[in-house]
Amino acid sequence: MNSTIGSFTPRAGRAPFSPVLALAAAIALFGCGQTGKDEKVAYDVCMEAVKNDKFISKATFASFEKSNIQASTGDAYLRVNVPYELDGKKGLYQCIAEKQVDNSFKVIN
Repeated sequence: MNSTIGSFTPRAGRAPFSPVLALAAAIALFGCGQTGKDEKVAYDVCMEAVKNDKFISKATFASFEKSNIQASTGDAYLRVNVPYELDGKKGLYQCIAEKQVDNSFKVIN
């Protein structure tokens, strides 16, 4: 029985090494490092934008660490959910920040 598949011959105890897989892993790790920075920038941009809202601008907002920030449609958009309290009532401020070509963020809603 021939155990050769294409140009790869399986060997017991060894995983195949692929430069393509190594490059993909490196890119994924680089992207993960950027995510935390992107989330913080998106949070800051949303907190600046909320200052223009006549109703909610007087609220007390949760810190970045207590907010929920999620990627929305890839890495171009981040959905920023920030808990707040206003006049004894709790709420959730929601903002979508779009990543710009220069790596800054712009609030789109």
